[in-house]
Amino acid sequence: MTGHTKFSDLPNNTNAKWWKDPGMRIGFIHIITLYTAVYSLGYDGSLLNGLQALEEWNHDFDKPTGTKLGLIAASYYLPKIPLTFVIAWMVDRYGRKLGLYFGALFMFAGALLGGFSHSLSQLIGSRVLLGAGTAAAQVTAAALVPELAHPRIRHYAGGFLNTTYYIGSIFAAWLTFAMVYYPGTSSWSWRVPTLVQGFGPLLLGLGAWFIPQSPRWLVKKGRAEEAHKILATYHANGKMDDELVLLEMREIKASVELEKVSEKASWLAWFHTRGNLRRFFVIIILGTATQWVGNGVVQYYLVPVLKTVGVSRPAQTTGVNGGLAIWNWFISMFGASLVERFGRRPLFLTSIIGMFASFVMILGLAGGYNSTHHEATGVAMIPFIFIFMGFYSLALTPLPMLYVPEICPLALRAKAAALLLLAQNCAQSFNQFANPVALAAISWKYYAVYVGVDVIYIALFWFMIRETKGLTTEEAAVVYDPDHVQEANMEAERRMHQEAIKVAHAEHTDKKTVEEEEYKV
Repeated sequence: MTGHTKFSDLPNNTNAKWWKDPGMRIGFIHIITLYTAVYSLGYDGSLLNGLQALEEWNHDFDKPTGTKLGLIAASYYLPKIPLTFVIAWMVDRYGRKLGLYFGALFMFAGALLGGFSHSLSQLIGSRVLLGAGTAAAQVTAAALVPELAHPRIRHYAGGFLNTTYYIGSIFAAWLTFAMVYYPGTSSWSWRVPTLVQGFGPLLLGLGAWFIPQSPRWLVKKGRAEEAHKILATYHANGKMDDELVLLEMREIKASVELEKVSEKASWLAWFHTRGNLRRFFVIIILGTATQWVGNGVVQYYLVPVLKTVGVSRPAQTTGVNGGLAIWNWFISMFGASLVERFGRRPLFLTSIIGMFASFVMILGLAGGYNSTHHEATGVAMIPFIFIFMGFYSLALTPLPMLYVPEICPLALRAKAAALLLLAQNCAQSFNQFANPVALAAISWKYYAVYVGVDVIYIALFWFMIRETKGLTTEEAAVVYDPDHVQEANMEAERRMHQEAIKVAHAEHTDKKTVEEEEYKV
């Protein structure tokens, strides 16, 4: 197979160091603005944990546990299930920026309603708004970051997108920790961090005004000249005939032609071949694993978990929550940096086996504490919570959104990303109902369920996950096909790329240029 010419091989009107280049600096600010969408997800994850440790929040909402606490948590995720597909259609039809405005508005409104809530129904309503807003912002940001990033930093811009979840988590965790020491018994101890949740959406909404429209979307809508100007502005400091910019434009046009092929594939295509059926199950396995390996208990119900081993003082529980957020952030960045060095399959297996071993220890220590009520036994569970979440963040934070698109043929990649998000949101919605009810009913014994679930996922990962390290796009897209059809499918993928290049180059009559671009593909 021929090699692929790197973007770095082409002359480009930018400084070698992006922070010294005006166009790339502004583009980087746009990407940081888009990161606030994922930041907002992480903020909510830690906020609910922290609020459960605040006495005034419990007093104002009648100490929610069991089904009531589950409803509060699930109301954030339930709207995401139907909205994922609606928003994907909306931003594809009317432009990416509309998704940013929609997300920022709903998240900001949700933060205001939550911060001034006086009843459970108002609190739940605020979380519905927040869930709808984060769904719009997340889907849009995930599409825009790679579409706007300069090719030199695109890999890093996309790879570190999900790690910003933990930046929001850190901020919320330590803000609620500070609110433990809020003077008096005012409800502002929980209202302040809830209102501060609107800070991220505010930045996103204001920043969206300056963020350019997606060049890919503009080309798809027949507005190629606008797309060309945007790429030239941010990728070549305004130089319209820059070689890298011209190549990007040709590749975008080719990609748009390829999308016409992918749009013909229906959802039933998952069941048409053995390879697609395997991919379907792998995506469901990964989507549910991100929520069902035990992290759902720790991330959203850390306070009830710690209470099962006698750690109940607000300063203790909020402190653990804050430390855990920082730990998760560092480990997720570390995992993202190991993807090409160690491969996907080793990281997935290390993650799930490590989580299983950690949860066995958590179960044992929780059972020992409840038998002996020895304080040291209960406190010993805290390090194993950190170890468990470290193994989780190593692979299940950075890898799924990278692995799922690359194992699918072009015609199914967009649907694969939507299927992954659907599996995650369904699993998480179930979690938010089941976990608090089970913790209230059987306490620490509930951990045994996740030990068993982790054993199942170890088997599924071992037999289902295949390696894609070092493979080209065409090679990675066929790893789940039977051996005898892999070469045929790879050839079909190559032919699709070649045909798209020919269509995209129709306006170019220079034979040498066309031959060079076909060789690159």
